[in-house]
Amino acid sequence: TKQIMNEREQNALVFLKKQTKDLETIQPHVLETTNAILAKEQFLKWKKFVVNAVSEKLGSSYGKSLAIDWLETAFAGGDMYDEIADDIEMCIRQLKGLIKEVETKGLEPVDTDKASPA
Repeated sequence: TKQIMNEREQNALVFLKKQTKDLETIQPHVLETTNAILAKEQFLKWKKFVVNAVSEKLGSSYGKSLAIDWLETAFAGGDMYDEIADDIEMCIRQLKGLIKEVETKGLEPVDTDKASPA
């Protein structure tokens, strides 16, 4: 396993752990919300924010793969609450997966050639 973490990896972990914690905090309350459509919109905003932040903090390849799973995958489902619950569950799982990956393998080096100008 990787022992020494650079600042970028540490920042990435802090960020990922915070998002995971936030999600786990709201998870039980999502089903109490009266407006599933609003909850879904807010959750989508949050996902876009995380995907962008992951691209910035971890690297665009990480952001791209999250975007495919989080933003382009639609759940076929009747019940919107179940859908949101499944979605949150998936996001938590993937965030935890990313945390594990960064902790064990570290981040891929940033490809500076293709980095988009800030």
